[in-house]
Amino acid sequence: MNAEFLSDKSLSGVGEKIFQINEQNEQEKNWLASLQSKYLEIRGPCLECEYRQFLTELRSLLRREFLDVSVVSVKNLLEWKESSTVDISVKCQEMARQNQRQIYRRILTGRFKFTPPTINDPQSHIHLQDNTGSITCKVTDSVRHSLLSAGENWCVLSSWRLVVAEAGAIYIEVKKLIQEQSAKKARRKICALSTPDVSVLLQQKGKLPTSGLNVFADIRSISEVLRIKDDLVVLIELDNNVFIIIKDRVYLHWSELLSPQTEVVLTNLLPTTLYKGSQQEMRVLVPWKQSDILCPEMESITVLSLSDWLKQTPGITLSEQLTPLSCTRQGELCTYKGEITNADLDSFGIYQLDRTVWLILSGLPFTHYKEDLHLGTSLTIYNCHMCAFKEFPKICIIGCLSTSVRVTQFSSSPPQTRIVSPSVFIKSWLWRYSVSELMVFQFSRFLISLNKKFKNILTCSQIDWILEKFATYRTDLPKRNYTKEFLATPHRCFMWKKESENKSAVFLPAVPVCSDIVFDSAVIHRLGYNIIQNLRTVENLNTDLYWLHHCQEKDTARVLMGYIHFCPDTGRVLLMDDTGGQRCLIVRGGDVGHCSLSALAGCLVAIKNYQVVSEKFQICQYPNYDSYGKLKYIRNSSEDVYLMVSSSDVEILLKNKRPEEGSMDRVLCCVVHKESLLTEGISSGKPSLRFTAFGYFLDDTCSEVEIHDFVNDALGYWSERYRADDLMESDTEEQRQRASLMEHKILLFRDSAARWYEAIQPGHVYWFSSTEKLVPISTKHSLKLLKKVEKQAGGKTCIRVPSDLWVSEKLLSFKCQHKKCPMCKNTCVLSKISEIKKESFQYRMVSLEGRIKSRRHLSADNPLYRSRVNFPSDSTLCVSTLENRTICLTVTGEDPEEELVIYMTLNNISYPLGLLPGHVIRLCNLERKVSRQGSVYCQYVVISTVQVLEVQTQPPLTISEERETKESLWERSSLHQLCEIWRQPDLSAMQCVCHIHKITTIALKSTCNNCSTVICNGQCENPLCDPGHGTKFSASACLFVDDGTSFATVRCYSNIVQKLLELSETEWFDLEEAVKQEGDIFMTASDDGSCVQQFLRVLREGSHLHRQKNLLLKLDKHQTWQETFQDINSASSSDFAVKTVDTGSGNLETRCLPMLQLICLDIREVDFTSYIMHNATFSANT
Repeated sequence: MNAEFLSDKSLSGVGEKIFQINEQNEQEKNWLASLQSKYLEIRGPCLECEYRQFLTELRSLLRREFLDVSVVSVKNLLEWKESSTVDISVKCQEMARQNQRQIYRRILTGRFKFTPPTINDPQSHIHLQDNTGSITCKVTDSVRHSLLSAGENWCVLSSWRLVVAEAGAIYIEVKKLIQEQSAKKARRKICALSTPDVSVLLQQKGKLPTSGLNVFADIRSISEVLRIKDDLVVLIELDNNVFIIIKDRVYLHWSELLSPQTEVVLTNLLPTTLYKGSQQEMRVLVPWKQSDILCPEMESITVLSLSDWLKQTPGITLSEQLTPLSCTRQGELCTYKGEITNADLDSFGIYQLDRTVWLILSGLPFTHYKEDLHLGTSLTIYNCHMCAFKEFPKICIIGCLSTSVRVTQFSSSPPQTRIVSPSVFIKSWLWRYSVSELMVFQFSRFLISLNKKFKNILTCSQIDWILEKFATYRTDLPKRNYTKEFLATPHRCFMWKKESENKSAVFLPAVPVCSDIVFDSAVIHRLGYNIIQNLRTVENLNTDLYWLHHCQEKDTARVLMGYIHFCPDTGRVLLMDDTGGQRCLIVRGGDVGHCSLSALAGCLVAIKNYQVVSEKFQICQYPNYDSYGKLKYIRNSSEDVYLMVSSSDVEILLKNKRPEEGSMDRVLCCVVHKESLLTEGISSGKPSLRFTAFGYFLDDTCSEVEIHDFVNDALGYWSERYRADDLMESDTEEQRQRASLMEHKILLFRDSAARWYEAIQPGHVYWFSSTEKLVPISTKHSLKLLKKVEKQAGGKTCIRVPSDLWVSEKLLSFKCQHKKCPMCKNTCVLSKISEIKKESFQYRMVSLEGRIKSRRHLSADNPLYRSRVNFPSDSTLCVSTLENRTICLTVTGEDPEEELVIYMTLNNISYPLGLLPGHVIRLCNLERKVSRQGSVYCQYVVISTVQVLEVQTQPPLTISEERETKESLWERSSLHQLCEIWRQPDLSAMQCVCHIHKITTIALKSTCNNCSTVICNGQCENPLCDPGHGTKFSASACLFVDDGTSFATVRCYSNIVQKLLELSETEWFDLEEAVKQEGDIFMTASDDGSCVQQFLRVLREGSHLHRQKNLLLKLDKHQTWQETFQDINSASSSDFAVKTVDTGSGNLETRCLPMLQLICLDIREVDFTSYIMHNATFSANT
């Protein structure tokens, strides 16, 4: 070989021979000249052998066509970057689509260099370098192994891709390279030890010479560059628990060259003792001067036995025969190969592989390799933990410090060019503390659910804030020691496992997506099956389907997240995410000053406590059930599942983006009344919603005190107006003085504006913002438009609200000191049920609050109207209507014994959600009516509204609590006579010794806890009810008593009947079981039926029951005599009923006291000693 550099002419002759260039082909000659010029630019002056070898390798790559091939230098790539203003990787992809070979017809050549990491940049970089410059490289796992043998040799890159990141960084992805064969050096002869022998020598480290060891080993695991305090460290594990610790910057790039499961030769390693970072002193190896990594194929390697090595190293004598340490840690770890199919959570180290497996690298305290992990990239994950869970995500691959992630194939799609920054949460939590496997699972489940719900809407910082908010902080978590984790044998990484770990502990709650919020499918399937099996008539079908409800309690380990949306199609509140939406009933929480409902529009919220409610109006998954008969009461669209949420449990995570107020017209409006949400256009196939609200437009310059006083006056005025018999304004002097209150505005909310129905409540002040002005419809407009709008509003002249209306509530900080202020207490003028039921009650329209005791669904009361109803099956209105079906609610007041029946016929009114037994509701503007029998009830009309205030039912008293309550009543009450009630009607409870004359009636029944249906033949008669809900046994009795001073009718309930009949617990239980088979039993004086009734008749006539008992009594507040007089001394003679008594010799007329109506709270045997002493003391005092 000629050692002198050759001229251009000599190089040209070499190229013509290798490529067989035709002298007459100018195109080929020009191509060769261009190639030669570019080669000299890249390499500089060269030898003939080098050029010949380059052309030989190039010819082997090209084989056939070579004219469309060009060699580019690093300088060309850098200039390409500087002169380009677009993403070059995308440009390359477009070029590849046009010419699939074009991207592979550019050849790069150069040498690979390694840049050690620094404190500011803890990343080791691989560079491709030639005479024109240097560029960063990303390599696959196969190329990484080829770099071990490349050394200082020149390489030819036949497959690569240029990538430009967002910050301007540029690098190439190297997929394939060829090393120039002529550049290989002669093989060196190296003697090395195996890892078992090295393990034995490390145990005798004090007797080893200061020279280094050559080790022939299989790489078990290797860490990336770790930052430990102020040092950068790379940890390597070999077989037989032999570890290498690299702190010298010169050798930190070994992390870029080595991969697990690779055989290498490491030269000149020095044994040393590690005192820090482990539980005890540990012998390890460290690279020393001129240490290197060699491939066994590139050198002549001789593996010496320990005895041969001792012979070649005189002066070393081992004190005892030692055995190499065994490796016990690799059994817990595995290797997985897959392709990235989801990289949305790369900032948190979470990736989806093969669409089924989730890779969790969140616990790894290094970040630089994540720049290679793009969508479509194929990976090999060495030394990872494979975990299986019962819930989603079911299969997870969790990485620890021993894990190595290597790219086996780059993505064919355009790579991600943005810079990935690690999450603050994983830095402060998973990088600092050891966590359990359950905590890692909950962390990944939380993030995967958020990504599924909101895709790329949330930024990394926003997710960090959400994580910090819902993470349960634990003080018992140990801090991580990276060195200790890696060197521990057996394997103990940051993911510790404890047998005593609390499986119910919640680090991060589950976040279900809206599409997964469904009622129990088993219940729904059973309900539908029972419908088909027990189908009788359409009437029975509808009766069964309506009002069947089920509630699923919330799970404390789950939290709902989504965007609050006011839906124009339903007029309801929706909780939405990218998977769908669920209707919500948001009721007022315990904190009255909590965020208003209108402020939640468009906000990202979290709901911790909730209930999933299913009200079965229909079951559409069972076809043809509505085809029986000609009458149809049920629509095909079904909205039977919704969420019940308290406003105090709704927490805003991200506020909404409100429209710019500069371009919108704003009006301050005080709403004093709202009507029901009406449905229209159903029969025509174009359904829509509308409602009207009455309000006043206020001057925005008014102070809060002025607004507060005006709202109170307006509420009082409208309360008096609706409570009057005539709803029109009367001509009184007081109303003339309050003429300003009569100048109200009627607002028509229709179509998309109807979405604000739940947000607008009477007694509140709102900002109405819109691009259009709120102008009243008056005679200035065309007659056609006026009639149309008045018809839509029910014949009222009104203001039609624009469709782009935005509502935001104006919260007043001013609070008056009045205890019953409607404005401050967020209420209206209400009436008590006891007052409504009085004959002296004079108002026609009433408002009240109460708790729903029961509800029923009655049959249609207008057959003519029912026969005309025929709604199309393809209606798109997403609301439920009862279609001439009547709701019957029984509502109780503050006293559970005060009951009022309310009928709701919702012909064209959207069905209100949340009318479930136990819920507290507020009903406004009900019409009070009196039946022919004199019973007072209320009717729900168009101007009525209902609002659910509380969704939590009162828990029943336990046996011990009930016993303590009765004991306290006995202690607080004193012994009285019945006649004293007439002079002291305010007695809450009293003791009275009475003689039981007769038990007139006994009523016994057992009902279902869910649907309140009577139990007969041992089971619930409702075929749609779940038998697992249990039963409730109810008993009542009525008896006559007398204490010598007066006569009274006493009623008793539940276990007091057991004491009255003097039955033991066993006898009472047997009676309950007999009633379950018999059904509802109601006995009067002459009943004689089944064996159970005969037993009760004989029992109640027994002489052992008709004797004196000590009764704990209270007044029955439903008795009618209290309305006549409260004190017997103030009563006139006409207040006493006349009674005629036949004496045998003639008739005698006398006046009698009204019959006392009492309720018995408890029964005891008479303590005659105390009773006689009380009577003696009473007689002496009087």
